[in-house]
Amino acid sequence: MLRNKLLLTLCLIFAGIGAYAQTGSLTGRVLNTEGEPMEWTSIQIPKLGIGVSTDKKGEYVVPNIPFGTWEVEVMYLGYNTQKTKLTIGSAKVIKNFTLESSSENLEEVVITGTLKEVRKSESPVPVTIISSKMFQRNVTSNVLDALYQVNGINPQINCNMCNTSDIGINGMQGPYTMILIDGMPIVSSLSSVYGMSGIPNSIINRVEIVKGAASSLYGSEAIGGVINIITKDAQNAPRFFLDYNASTWGELTGNTGFSANMNDNISTIFNVDGYYYNTPKDLDKDGFMDKTLQQRLSFFNKWNFKQKYNKAASISVRYYNEDRHGGELGWDPAHRGFVEYNEYDNDRNSGGYNGDYVLPNGYSIYNEKYAKGFRVPRFLNESDRSEWKKEVSAVHPDAAFAEDMKYQESIYTSRLEIVGRWQLPIKENVTLQASYNQHDQNSAYGTELFMAHQKTAFGQAFWDRQFGAHTLLAGASYRYVWFKDNTIASNNGTKPFETFLPGVFIQDLWKMSAKTSLLLGYRFDYDQTESANGNHQNAVHSPRVAFKYAPDSQNAFRASLGTGYRVVNIFSEDHRALSGQYEATFGENLNPEKSISATLDYEGRVATEDIGLTYSMGAYYTHFFNKIYPKRDDRNRTLVYYNVDGNEYARNIGASADIALNFNFPLRLTAGVSYNQAELFEYERDDEGNKVGDKIEASDFEFSPRWMGVYSAAYDFTPRFTVDLTGEWKGPMLLPTQGTMETFDAEGKVTGSMTDPRPERSPRFMKMNLQLTYRVGNVEIYGGVKNIFNYIPKNLLVNVDDPFNDRTAVYGGLQFDTEYNYTAQQGRTGYAGIRYRF
Repeated sequence: MLRNKLLLTLCLIFAGIGAYAQTGSLTGRVLNTEGEPMEWTSIQIPKLGIGVSTDKKGEYVVPNIPFGTWEVEVMYLGYNTQKTKLTIGSAKVIKNFTLESSSENLEEVVITGTLKEVRKSESPVPVTIISSKMFQRNVTSNVLDALYQVNGINPQINCNMCNTSDIGINGMQGPYTMILIDGMPIVSSLSSVYGMSGIPNSIINRVEIVKGAASSLYGSEAIGGVINIITKDAQNAPRFFLDYNASTWGELTGNTGFSANMNDNISTIFNVDGYYYNTPKDLDKDGFMDKTLQQRLSFFNKWNFKQKYNKAASISVRYYNEDRHGGELGWDPAHRGFVEYNEYDNDRNSGGYNGDYVLPNGYSIYNEKYAKGFRVPRFLNESDRSEWKKEVSAVHPDAAFAEDMKYQESIYTSRLEIVGRWQLPIKENVTLQASYNQHDQNSAYGTELFMAHQKTAFGQAFWDRQFGAHTLLAGASYRYVWFKDNTIASNNGTKPFETFLPGVFIQDLWKMSAKTSLLLGYRFDYDQTESANGNHQNAVHSPRVAFKYAPDSQNAFRASLGTGYRVVNIFSEDHRALSGQYEATFGENLNPEKSISATLDYEGRVATEDIGLTYSMGAYYTHFFNKIYPKRDDRNRTLVYYNVDGNEYARNIGASADIALNFNFPLRLTAGVSYNQAELFEYERDDEGNKVGDKIEASDFEFSPRWMGVYSAAYDFTPRFTVDLTGEWKGPMLLPTQGTMETFDAEGKVTGSMTDPRPERSPRFMKMNLQLTYRVGNVEIYGGVKNIFNYIPKNLLVNVDDPFNDRTAVYGGLQFDTEYNYTAQQGRTGYAGIRYRF
């Protein structure tokens, strides 16, 4: 009996071993959603520790798999991993897989390039997408500061006192960039200077950037490109969220918001955002603040509505208020609004200073409602100062005086924005859009008062439908701009600047084949402008063509050709024209600028078992006609705006490259570099802008670096702990200097000269930032250091002892100015914050 039991046991053991020894193979193909084979895709059975990769045909064979049911993982960087259970019960099991891309950059829906929602990978117009997650890698208080991380984008500080800024694309200056909010031209010329710093990151879902002319869709100002800030919808927002941080410079930033579903079809989101900085710093010891003091508050509310036929509607309102000022330390706010009483006759040909006091136009306390009184000139001694006040009091007995007034630039801003979008609840695709903004600004640049009010209304309707391989889009728009200030732009407030801009546009997106697509567009605008400079009407034609060729899912070539035009607005042109440092005038019959632009782009992807690589390269060329350019006369402190004409022209040519690397361990690297050459080719001109020679000379645009770049690295030490390294670098750029200025005695005779010690071009520099983020449930705690190497620009100001130019107005020499700048003066800054979502 025992022997029989032993034999039975041995038989069962060997039978089990034999059964386990039975194996089969798993074979098949891996394709993407376009039906193309995917090489280097990983096929793994984790429990057995075995795996293989696909070949060029996307085929694979996993041999020697024991019979049984196993979990199989199919992985490819940039695509969603597939996990499935398969039973191996025969010698050969066939299984094919189709992977979907998980890359936000490739598959996210974009709208800016074509005005119609399309997948980024299918758009013939290259669109750069900046997600809200990217803004969190290096925390900033507003979108202007966040865009430093984008290759080819150049946020530029234009004033060392008030930190006015704009955003250039591909080497062009800020006025050539059109800023949209939810597809609407809500950012007007006034807000493009100060309002950009008031758009908080907390309301942004993503930013889409189109580089190159886009006037066929968006009209005026879109010569350099378009930045479309797309705000959050309530459906995609957490029910409650907050984000607060503080810095070692004394900056406090905070935002709080919530979202709610009122019913199945209506939802809303509300956000309050604030920024406070009131700690003056002067690290370079020049007597002036390194960073503008700011207090701002922003309220944002958006409603989303679902309708029949899967159509949507939305309306949003944002109110923004800011108080900012910068300048000399020790400024007394009570001195804000005191103006100049005297202007000296400084005509060297008529004998120089004649001692007469002339009341500046519009700045007497009796005809300027914002003026409080007169500033007492700084250079007068005690006895001359007493005599001066007696003479003024004899004319204005009730005049108030500001003794020892410090130079300060103070700006009060109040702004309202309303944006609406309505897809008609019908079967046809018809969309109505409308926006309105009102911007009020009260500024004191030293003793120059700038009071400006702007209202902009915009309406647009368009229809689109697909006809086979063609997607047709057609529409009409109307834009009205009302602008009034106390400068020559509106004849010192007596003649508002008004623009009436009706337009029509049409576009055809033709899917020629699975690999090629062609976009053809045309826009017609009739520009009617009424201003103190005169009235003009212009019929503007803006054609556009874009072509895309994608031989496979890993490579895409894009080319585009388009035109642009732009109407000059003095406020958005040059801060020097407003701060009193220069007197601005317009040349006769100043016409809108026109341009033609061409771009060429390539995007590619490579993936292996270990890395995923995305790279892109691009080149561009823009040629300007009727280029509007200011002729600067440093001696007489004048700016004359004129059109280049005849054989004169301006051009902008350059190239860029970007690379992004993902590894099969949690490391992500990105880098980008741009080269740009922006030049003006013009005849020699006199101080009034008149041509005096026949020789064409080339000169660089100011504030346009030839080389610039960005970089970043991110590593997840654990799923909860991430380290982010970000940075930028810039090469030399041409900056405004005064050259050599003559000095005079009291009789107007030349006594010598002074040479501006500041270099004409900025030095090369690099800035680096580090941030650590730790996540616990719905809470994120973060902290870091900005400008790790403490790079601070040096010697940005001249004549700091005489910022009102009291002496130089009579005796010549270098004059105080504020526009010489190439990067922020804020040094190394530590910060920490907390973020919560529920």
